[in-house]
Amino acid sequence: MYKSINILLLSLFLLALIPKPSYSQAMSNDNFIIRTENINQATPSTLNQGNSSKTLDEDLKSDSIEGVNFKTEAGFENANQLFPFTIALSSSLIDFGKLNPTNPLIRTAIFSVQGLPTHGYSVIALADHPLQKDDISIPDTTCDNGGCTHEDAQEWINTLTYGFGYRCDNLTGADCHKSFVNANYYKQFPNAFNSHSPYPIIKGVGSKNIEAKLSYKINISVNMPDNTYSNKIFFIAVPNF
Repeated sequence: MYKSINILLLSLFLLALIPKPSYSQAMSNDNFIIRTENINQATPSTLNQGNSSKTLDEDLKSDSIEGVNFKTEAGFENANQLFPFTIALSSSLIDFGKLNPTNPLIRTAIFSVQGLPTHGYSVIALADHPLQKDDISIPDTTCDNGGCTHEDAQEWINTLTYGFGYRCDNLTGADCHKSFVNANYYKQFPNAFNSHSPYPIIKGVGSKNIEAKLSYKINISVNMPDNTYSNKIFFIAVPNF
């Protein structure tokens, strides 16, 4: 009998801070000068150039301003849908318990995303390292044909194919990667130990809340030592702008 496998799941957020009002600033070098100003201090020549049908007062009151070579828009579309943007997992710890060689185990957790940004979002994931104990690790699965990676999912049904992987199934919405439409398709979690960059596990565009089921699968060979293996997986919610 093999000891338990523990995976600690951590959810993180990238927050967009709303800056305080700023006034005239300039950036320059030998070839250019860029100066920004409060829009209410702009002149008719900069606001209304090429758009003679509008007065300056109309420009300042509208949500958009157009000129010969520019267009500015204030605010966000459907701004009431932008906040709060949150992600949640039904469990922060995945425990596989005792493992038996060539006897694959699957554990699940519900992943929810709420307050979807109008322009879309991604939830990217990154593991700190493979499941391991000291210098011994359970490899990430490469699936039955040896072709699945942290980017591409492939079929994994053979009980003699070893490793650790996951799949994503839509419960509401359709934001899981399209390769998971096929049953029994899995892929690896990207991990920092292998110099992977964080990679999206769910992404989409829309205003409805979504839920997905993450299935974590593990299968070991008879050669794996009796240890407690563990790692951490970070989930990071990133709104699109």
